[in-house]
Amino acid sequence: MHRYITSVYKKPTSTDLFTNFNSFTALAYRLSVFRCLVYRAYQLCSNWNLFHNEVNMIRSTLMRNAYPSRLLDHIIKTSVSNFINRNVKFGPQKERLYIGLPFLGKTTDSIRRVIKQINKQYIPDKDIIVFFKPGKRISNFFSIKDRTPLEMRSHIVYEYKCPRCQSSYIGETIRHLRQRAAEHRGVSHLTDRPVKSLVHSRIRDHCTQCQGSECSLLNFKILATGCSEYELLIKERLLIDSKKPAINGNIGSFELLLT
Repeated sequence: MHRYITSVYKKPTSTDLFTNFNSFTALAYRLSVFRCLVYRAYQLCSNWNLFHNEVNMIRSTLMRNAYPSRLLDHIIKTSVSNFINRNVKFGPQKERLYIGLPFLGKTTDSIRRVIKQINKQYIPDKDIIVFFKPGKRISNFFSIKDRTPLEMRSHIVYEYKCPRCQSSYIGETIRHLRQRAAEHRGVSHLTDRPVKSLVHSRIRDHCTQCQGSECSLLNFKILATGCSEYELLIKERLLIDSKKPAINGNIGSFELLLT
C-alpha cells in the first residue's frame, strides 16, 4: 500500500527568529506565535512521530527566543487536546464587536481581561474582540527614506513657468523630469551638450521669442503623479483645462469626451 508522508518544510535560509518573549508586545500576540506553529505542524505532519519531532524543534527554537519552557509545555498540551477533542458548534454565530486599544504593556492586558469578563457576564450574546493598535513610532516623527530629488522623479505631470513673463506650460512624462527638461532645452541630459536632432518643444519656442527667458530645472514643478501614461494624460488634460497655460495654447495631447 502506497501513501504520502508529509511534514513541515523549512527553507535553508530560515533564521529561526520570532517575536522575542521579552519584546514590548501583547502577551496574546506572543503566545499566538507558538500556537500557530503547533497548528501548522498538526495540519502538515502525516503521523504523530513527525508531529512530535516538529513540535520539539519548534519548542527549542522558541526557547532560544526567551520563551519559558513551562509555558510552552502548557500550550502544547492544551493545543493538542483541542485538536483532538474539537467540538463543532451549531446554530447562529455571535455578532463580533471590535475594540481597538493602544498597547501600553501590562495595563492594556489587564483592561483586555476586564472587557472580556464584562462581555461574558453582561453581553453573552456578543463576542467582543479586543485588538491592540501600535503607538507612536519613529517614522511618525521622521522620514525613513530620503526624498527623491525633483529632477529624478518620473510618471509626473509638470508645469514650467517662464521667469520673465510668467507664462506657463503643462506637460506629462513617464521619464525623469531631468530628461524631459533637457529635451525642452535641446541638450543631452547626460552631457548637457546641444543635440543634433531636436524634438519640437513649445517651451523652447517660447524661450526663443521671449527675450531674457530661460529653461532651467528651477522653473519646473510637479503638479501630479500617476501610475500609467493613460492616467497622466487624463490629469494633464484636466490641469490644462483648469489652469489654461498660455504656452500650451490651451491644447492638450489627450482629448476628453465628457457626456
